[in-house]
Amino acid sequence: MARVLVVDDDPAICELIEDVLQEVRMSAVCVGSDEEAYRIIPTLPTIQALIVDVNLGTGTTGFDVARFARQVIPDLPVIYVTGQATRDSFQAFGVPDSTYLAKPFSIDDFIQTLLARLGLRYTDPSPG
Repeated sequence: MARVLVVDDDPAICELIEDVLQEVRMSAVCVGSDEEAYRIIPTLPTIQALIVDVNLGTGTTGFDVARFARQVIPDLPVIYVTGQATRDSFQAFGVPDSTYLAKPFSIDDFIQTLLARLGLRYTDPSPG
């Protein structure tokens, strides 16, 4: 089961992403701030992806969190989710080989983006 770290200061977004990941047989660890992310990332060397909001309220940005995560896990797939940053800021500040997903996004777009970053294909969990 793939394990994903979600960093978003909106608890509703974390909850939504957790629910969606369960549907595709993945698990999520959600944190609500950059400080929590900096603390937990070194303890989770087995996470398969990072989903991070660009604007985390106070503190540093999701761009900074992703750079830190890549220092700990160099090939970690990163997906930025944001309703405020632009594609230009993503191009300028995002880590290499990352993905930008603008809020609001559809569940389908989110799942397909995550699975593509993980090199996986979606298989319907319901019996045939």
